[in-house]
Amino acid sequence: MKKVKSELPISYITIKTTKSRINKGLLAIPMSLIDLFPKNTNKIFLVNDNGQIERKTFTPYNSSSRECRIGGLREFYKNHSIVDGEELVIQLLDNDKFRILPEKLFQHLLKTKRADFEQSISEDEAERNLTDISRFVNLTQAQILKNEFIFRSKQEINERKFIEKNKTKVRENVPCSIRKILLELYSGRCQVTDFTFLTESYEPYFDVHHIEPKKGNHFKNLLVVSPNTHARFTHCILEQNFDKEGWLRKVKFNDEEFKIFQIIDKLNIDFKKEVHF
Repeated sequence: MKKVKSELPISYITIKTTKSRINKGLLAIPMSLIDLFPKNTNKIFLVNDNGQIERKTFTPYNSSSRECRIGGLREFYKNHSIVDGEELVIQLLDNDKFRILPEKLFQHLLKTKRADFEQSISEDEAERNLTDISRFVNLTQAQILKNEFIFRSKQEINERKFIEKNKTKVRENVPCSIRKILLELYSGRCQVTDFTFLTESYEPYFDVHHIEPKKGNHFKNLLVVSPNTHARFTHCILEQNFDKEGWLRKVKFNDEEFKIFQIIDKLNIDFKKEVHF
Protein backbone atom coordinates (compact mmCIF):
# COMPACT_ATOMS: atom_id res chain seq x y z
CA MET A 1 0.00 0.00 0.00
CA LYS A 2 1.20 3.51 -0.71
CA LYS A 3 -0.23 6.93 0.08
CA VAL A 4 -0.23 9.72 -2.49
CA LYS A 5 -1.67 13.20 -2.49
CA SER A 6 -5.38 13.32 -3.31
CA GLU A 7 -6.48 15.72 -6.04
CA LEU A 8 -9.84 16.12 -4.28
CA PRO A 9 -10.84 17.48 -0.85
CA ILE A 10 -11.26 13.97 0.52
CA SER A 11 -9.10 11.04 1.56
CA TYR A 12 -10.13 7.78 -0.06
CA ILE A 13 -9.06 4.20 -0.79
CA THR A 14 -8.40 2.49 -4.11
CA ILE A 15 -7.55 -1.08 -5.11
CA LYS A 16 -5.49 -1.79 -8.21
CA THR A 17 -6.98 -4.40 -10.50
CA THR A 18 -5.08 -7.18 -12.28
CA LYS A 19 -5.83 -8.75 -15.63
CA SER A 20 -6.22 -12.26 -14.21
CA ARG A 21 -8.83 -11.13 -11.67
CA ILE A 22 -10.69 -9.04 -14.25
CA ASN A 23 -10.94 -12.09 -16.51
CA LYS A 24 -12.44 -14.10 -13.64
CA GLY A 25 -14.80 -11.33 -12.56
CA LEU A 26 -13.13 -11.13 -9.15
CA LEU A 27 -11.72 -8.36 -6.99
CA ALA A 28 -8.99 -9.52 -4.62
CA ILE A 29 -8.93 -7.58 -1.37
CA PRO A 30 -5.37 -6.83 -0.19
CA MET A 31 -4.37 -7.91 3.30
CA SER A 32 -4.07 -4.23 4.26
CA LEU A 33 -7.86 -3.86 3.86
CA ILE A 34 -9.30 -7.11 5.22
CA ASP A 35 -10.34 -5.48 8.51
CA LEU A 36 -12.96 -3.51 6.55
CA PHE A 37 -14.66 -6.72 5.43
CA PRO A 38 -16.75 -9.43 7.13
CA LYS A 39 -14.93 -12.42 8.59
CA ASN A 40 -17.46 -15.26 8.22
CA THR A 41 -19.95 -14.64 5.43
CA ASN A 42 -20.24 -15.75 1.81
CA LYS A 43 -22.27 -12.73 0.65
CA ILE A 44 -21.81 -8.99 0.78
CA PHE A 45 -23.90 -6.13 -0.58
CA LEU A 46 -22.69 -3.67 -3.20
CA VAL A 47 -24.46 -0.43 -4.07
CA ASN A 48 -24.37 -0.10 -7.86
CA ASP A 49 -24.16 3.01 -10.05
CA ASN A 50 -27.94 3.49 -9.83
CA GLY A 51 -28.04 3.28 -6.05
CA GLN A 52 -29.53 -0.24 -6.10
CA ILE A 53 -28.20 -2.91 -3.74
CA GLU A 54 -26.79 -6.10 -5.28
CA ARG A 55 -25.71 -9.27 -3.45
CA LYS A 56 -22.29 -10.55 -4.45
CA THR A 57 -20.37 -13.65 -3.56
CA PHE A 58 -17.69 -13.04 -1.00
CA THR A 59 -14.78 -15.13 0.22
CA PRO A 60 -13.37 -14.07 3.60
CA TYR A 61 -9.66 -14.39 4.26
CA ASN A 62 -10.09 -17.20 6.78
CA SER A 63 -11.56 -19.51 4.13
CA SER A 64 -9.66 -22.40 2.56
CA SER A 65 -8.56 -20.16 -0.33
CA ARG A 66 -6.69 -17.87 2.11
CA GLU A 67 -7.71 -14.95 -0.10
CA CYS A 68 -10.32 -12.29 0.57
CA ARG A 69 -12.22 -11.54 -2.63
CA ILE A 70 -15.49 -10.35 -4.13
CA GLY A 71 -17.01 -12.29 -7.03
CA GLY A 72 -19.68 -11.65 -9.62
CA LEU A 73 -18.06 -8.54 -11.08
CA ARG A 74 -17.80 -9.55 -14.75
CA GLU A 75 -20.63 -7.28 -15.83
CA PHE A 76 -19.24 -4.41 -13.74
CA TYR A 77 -15.83 -4.78 -15.36
CA LYS A 78 -17.39 -4.99 -18.82
CA ASN A 79 -19.71 -2.01 -18.36
CA HIS A 80 -16.88 0.21 -17.17
CA SER A 81 -14.25 -1.18 -19.56
CA ILE A 82 -11.88 -1.88 -16.67
CA VAL A 83 -8.32 -2.70 -17.76
CA ASP A 84 -5.28 -4.17 -16.05
CA GLY A 85 -3.83 -1.81 -13.43
CA GLU A 86 -6.88 0.46 -13.25
CA GLU A 87 -7.77 1.68 -9.77
CA LEU A 88 -11.17 1.12 -8.17
CA VAL A 89 -12.43 3.31 -5.34
CA ILE A 90 -13.94 1.24 -2.54
CA GLN A 91 -16.20 2.79 0.10
CA LEU A 92 -17.61 1.21 3.24
CA LEU A 93 -21.13 2.66 3.51
CA ASP A 94 -22.09 0.79 6.69
CA ASN A 95 -21.37 -2.56 8.34
CA ASP A 96 -22.32 -4.71 5.34
CA LYS A 97 -22.72 -2.38 2.36
CA PHE A 98 -19.97 -1.25 0.01
CA ARG A 99 -19.68 0.83 -3.13
CA ILE A 100 -17.07 0.20 -5.83
CA LEU A 101 -16.46 2.72 -8.60
CA PRO A 102 -13.71 3.22 -11.18
CA GLU A 103 -11.55 6.04 -9.85
CA LYS A 104 -12.02 8.18 -12.95
CA LEU A 105 -15.81 7.94 -12.56
CA PHE A 106 -15.59 8.66 -8.83
CA GLN A 107 -13.50 11.76 -9.52
CA HIS A 108 -15.84 12.94 -12.30
CA LEU A 109 -18.97 12.53 -10.19
CA LEU A 110 -17.46 14.24 -7.15
CA LYS A 111 -16.13 17.15 -9.22
CA THR A 112 -19.58 17.58 -10.78
CA LYS A 113 -21.30 17.53 -7.38
CA ARG A 114 -18.77 20.02 -5.96
CA ALA A 115 -19.33 22.34 -8.91
CA ASP A 116 -23.07 22.22 -8.29
CA PHE A 117 -22.47 23.13 -4.65
CA GLU A 118 -20.11 25.99 -5.52
CA GLN A 119 -22.63 27.41 -8.00
CA SER A 120 -25.63 27.20 -5.65
CA ILE A 121 -27.73 30.37 -5.92
CA SER A 122 -29.67 29.99 -2.67
CA GLU A 123 -29.22 28.58 0.82
CA ASP A 124 -31.76 25.82 0.09
CA GLU A 125 -29.99 24.81 -3.09
CA ALA A 126 -26.62 24.82 -1.31
CA GLU A 127 -28.11 22.56 1.39
CA ARG A 128 -29.47 20.11 -1.20
CA ASN A 129 -26.17 19.96 -3.07
CA LEU A 130 -24.22 19.53 0.15
CA THR A 131 -26.51 16.66 1.16
CA ASP A 132 -25.87 15.05 -2.23
CA ILE A 133 -22.09 15.20 -1.67
CA SER A 134 -22.48 13.87 1.86
CA ARG A 135 -24.38 10.82 0.67
CA PHE A 136 -21.95 10.18 -2.15
CA VAL A 137 -18.73 10.27 -0.11
CA ASN A 138 -20.31 8.97 3.13
CA LEU A 139 -19.03 11.86 5.25
CA THR A 140 -20.91 14.28 7.48
CA GLN A 141 -21.77 17.70 6.11
CA ALA A 142 -19.57 19.28 8.77
CA GLN A 143 -16.54 17.30 7.61
CA ILE A 144 -17.19 18.13 3.96
CA LEU A 145 -17.36 21.85 4.75
CA LYS A 146 -14.09 21.67 6.69
CA ASN A 147 -12.47 19.79 3.82
CA GLU A 148 -13.69 22.39 1.32
CA PHE A 149 -12.25 25.18 3.46
CA ILE A 150 -8.85 23.48 3.64
CA PHE A 151 -8.83 22.58 -0.06
CA ARG A 152 -9.84 26.03 -1.31
CA SER A 153 -7.41 27.74 1.07
CA LYS A 154 -4.52 26.15 -0.85
CA GLN A 155 -5.63 27.57 -4.21
CA GLU A 156 -4.50 30.77 -5.89
CA ILE A 157 -6.23 34.04 -4.98
CA ASN A 158 -7.87 35.44 -8.11
CA GLU A 159 -9.23 38.88 -8.88
CA ARG A 160 -12.77 39.49 -7.72
CA LYS A 161 -15.22 39.31 -10.62
CA PHE A 162 -17.70 41.94 -11.71
CA ILE A 163 -21.31 41.17 -12.63
CA GLU A 164 -23.79 43.36 -14.47
CA LYS A 165 -26.73 44.50 -12.38
CA ASN A 166 -29.27 46.77 -14.02
CA LYS A 167 -26.57 47.57 -16.59
CA THR A 168 -24.21 48.61 -13.78
CA LYS A 169 -21.19 46.56 -12.91
CA VAL A 170 -20.98 45.58 -9.24
CA ARG A 171 -18.57 43.23 -7.53
CA GLU A 172 -19.83 39.69 -7.05
CA ASN A 173 -21.26 38.64 -3.70
CA VAL A 174 -19.93 35.84 -1.55
CA PRO A 175 -21.44 32.56 -2.89
CA CYS A 176 -23.89 30.63 -0.73
CA SER A 177 -21.50 27.66 -0.60
CA ILE A 178 -18.73 29.80 0.91
CA ARG A 179 -21.08 31.38 3.47
CA LYS A 180 -22.16 27.86 4.47
CA ILE A 181 -18.55 26.77 4.93
CA LEU A 182 -17.72 29.85 7.01
CA LEU A 183 -20.83 29.44 9.15
CA GLU A 184 -19.90 25.83 9.89
CA LEU A 185 -16.34 26.69 10.86
CA TYR A 186 -16.83 29.96 12.74
CA SER A 187 -20.45 29.59 13.97
CA GLY A 188 -21.05 33.20 12.95
CA ARG A 189 -18.53 34.52 15.50
CA CYS A 190 -16.41 37.51 14.50
CA GLN A 191 -12.79 36.50 13.86
CA VAL A 192 -11.67 39.81 15.35
CA THR A 193 -13.88 40.26 18.46
CA ASP A 194 -15.58 36.84 18.83
CA PHE A 195 -18.95 38.64 18.88
CA THR A 196 -22.15 37.41 17.26
CA PHE A 197 -25.89 37.61 17.82
CA LEU A 198 -28.88 35.55 16.79
CA THR A 199 -31.45 36.77 14.30
CA GLU A 200 -35.20 36.33 14.84
CA SER A 201 -34.86 32.93 13.11
CA TYR A 202 -32.18 31.97 15.70
CA GLU A 203 -29.39 31.92 13.14
CA PRO A 204 -26.02 33.60 13.93
CA TYR A 205 -25.69 36.89 12.07
CA PHE A 206 -22.38 37.74 10.43
CA ASP A 207 -20.89 39.73 7.57
CA VAL A 208 -18.16 38.50 5.27
CA HIS A 209 -15.40 41.07 4.76
CA HIS A 210 -13.10 41.10 1.72
CA ILE A 211 -9.66 42.05 3.05
CA GLU A 212 -8.57 43.19 -0.42
CA PRO A 213 -11.74 44.44 -2.18
CA LYS A 214 -10.38 43.73 -5.65
CA LYS A 215 -9.44 40.15 -4.84
CA GLY A 216 -11.87 37.25 -5.10
CA ASN A 217 -13.68 34.93 -2.72
CA HIS A 218 -10.65 33.07 -1.40
CA PHE A 219 -10.62 32.12 2.27
CA LYS A 220 -7.35 33.99 2.81
CA ASN A 221 -9.13 37.10 1.57
CA LEU A 222 -12.31 36.65 3.63
CA LEU A 223 -13.11 37.30 7.27
CA VAL A 224 -16.20 36.49 9.30
CA VAL A 225 -16.97 39.76 11.07
CA SER A 226 -19.68 41.48 13.07
CA PRO A 227 -21.37 44.51 11.44
CA ASN A 228 -19.51 46.84 13.81
CA THR A 229 -16.14 45.31 12.93
CA HIS A 230 -17.03 45.46 9.25
CA ALA A 231 -17.63 49.20 9.58
CA ARG A 232 -14.32 49.66 11.38
CA PHE A 233 -12.48 48.02 8.46
CA THR A 234 -14.08 50.63 6.22
CA HIS A 235 -13.77 53.79 8.30
CA CYS A 236 -10.86 53.47 10.77
CA ILE A 237 -7.17 54.08 10.26
CA LEU A 238 -6.18 50.53 9.42
CA GLU A 239 -3.01 48.49 9.86
CA GLN A 240 -2.90 44.79 8.89
CA ASN A 241 -0.29 42.13 9.56
CA PHE A 242 -0.12 38.96 7.44
CA ASP A 243 1.92 35.79 7.90
CA LYS A 244 4.18 34.38 5.18
CA GLU A 245 1.35 32.21 3.81
CA GLY A 246 -0.98 35.18 3.34
CA TRP A 247 -3.29 34.75 6.36
CA LEU A 248 -4.25 37.95 8.20
CA ARG A 249 -2.96 37.61 11.79
CA LYS A 250 -3.31 41.05 13.39
CA VAL A 251 -5.30 44.17 12.70
CA LYS A 252 -5.14 47.62 14.27
CA PHE A 253 -8.11 50.01 14.14
CA ASN A 254 -6.74 53.47 14.96
CA ASP A 255 -4.61 52.50 18.00
CA GLU A 256 -6.54 49.39 19.10
CA GLU A 257 -4.90 46.09 18.10
CA PHE A 258 -6.64 42.71 17.73
CA LYS A 259 -5.42 39.21 16.97
CA ILE A 260 -7.29 37.40 14.19
CA PHE A 261 -8.60 33.91 14.88
CA GLN A 262 -7.89 31.68 11.87
CA ILE A 263 -9.54 28.23 11.97
CA ILE A 264 -6.95 26.87 9.53
CA ASP A 265 -4.59 26.54 12.54
CA LYS A 266 -6.84 23.84 14.00
CA LEU A 267 -7.50 21.79 10.87
CA ASN A 268 -5.66 18.86 9.31
CA ILE A 269 -4.53 20.03 5.89
CA ASP A 270 -3.56 16.77 4.13
CA PHE A 271 -5.82 14.71 1.86
CA LYS A 272 -4.41 11.33 0.89
CA LYS A 273 -5.34 8.59 -1.51
CA GLU A 274 -4.50 5.08 -0.30
CA VAL A 275 -3.62 2.82 -3.22
CA HIS A 276 -3.80 -0.88 -2.31
CA PHE A 277 -2.31 -3.65 -4.43
